[in-house]
Amino acid sequence: MTAPAAAIERQRPALLIGYALAWAGGCVAYTPFLTLLLPIRLTQLAGAADIHWLGLSATLGALAASGGNIAWGWASDRTAAQGGDRRFWSAAGLLATALAAGGMAAASTPATLVALVVVWQFALNLFLAPLAAFAADSVPRQQQGALGGMLAFGPALAALSVVAVLAVPPGLGSKLALIVAITVAAALPLMLMRHVSPLGRAARFVPGERAPGTRSVLLQLWVARLVVQVAEGLVFVFLYYFLRDLSGGTLDIGRYALTNAALQLCSIPVALGMGYFTDRTGRRRVALLAMIALIATGLFGMGLAHTWAPVIVAYGLFLIGSNSFLALHSSFAMQQLLDPRHFGRDLGLFNLTNTVPAVTTPLLAIAVIGVAGYSGLLLGLAACMAVPALLVVRLDIA
Repeated sequence: MTAPAAAIERQRPALLIGYALAWAGGCVAYTPFLTLLLPIRLTQLAGAADIHWLGLSATLGALAASGGNIAWGWASDRTAAQGGDRRFWSAAGLLATALAAGGMAAASTPATLVALVVVWQFALNLFLAPLAAFAADSVPRQQQGALGGMLAFGPALAALSVVAVLAVPPGLGSKLALIVAITVAAALPLMLMRHVSPLGRAARFVPGERAPGTRSVLLQLWVARLVVQVAEGLVFVFLYYFLRDLSGGTLDIGRYALTNAALQLCSIPVALGMGYFTDRTGRRRVALLAMIALIATGLFGMGLAHTWAPVIVAYGLFLIGSNSFLALHSSFAMQQLLDPRHFGRDLGLFNLTNTVPAVTTPLLAIAVIGVAGYSGLLLGLAACMAVPALLVVRLDIA
């Protein structure tokens, strides 16, 4: 392949930006609700039993998300195999998610709300699963580091959306309406783009290119991501309660939202820089190990600190590391997929690293918190970062 030809086989920047924006819309769809609105609403409906209902909601919602992501990814594989566009599935997911959000706004008991969260999770993954496979279809190998870096915009935009949600009039309905509006607006540019060449699919077996990964590499990547997702997911679920406990029950919601948004923004330049670094040098392992080190440092700091400022600094390190690791890991995992005919299904299986831990770990974490407190949970998670570090060192990547 000549240099000019290779240069042609790249997606235009508008596609990468549009995709990153749509993915950020997906992050907005669930972050303000799961991290803030759901805990607060469960406190209103269940009182002192709120943390137990939250654990149940996380467990059942994760089951729905797991099954939905694999099923919708598999269904979109059938569409792609026939030359169709997976984005039609994602557009249907946007509509279904909006309808489910309306149902949650009307829920008046904890049990009803939890049941509707399950429906909403299934609908949301109708949007997310085909969208993930669309990136594997469309983005060639030499741009996947850049795409991974851009995915860090998702958590940052989601954190900013929390600030916006707090600014609208009280009431779950109005806040969910704003979330839906932001999600749709972010997804529309990608949904409305004309035909996108499937450069990712077409380049899988180009002579001279590195062959797709082995099942062993995929398994190691899966387990490494699983451990990081367990830590990220537990911090994600219990952060509001942790900071509320740290503040002696006087946590100001506006202060919480602004602090989180500012820290999320800090992860963007790190992830972008690492993404472009890996595209230029191919040194993927170095980037992943550096981010794992930041995650462990942040968790240890959060577990050992007892005042607001040190905890927030440590949380910032954790966010930078986890957001960048997960974004870059997503792009690297795409490079290792074995068969373009099953991108959606296989990425659904990778998504289990996000959803499976939520089936059991929130309930286990409640038990740990009851015995050792939040500090014990955080320090335990920090020690667990040795597992993904060892797996990444063993990976057959640069």
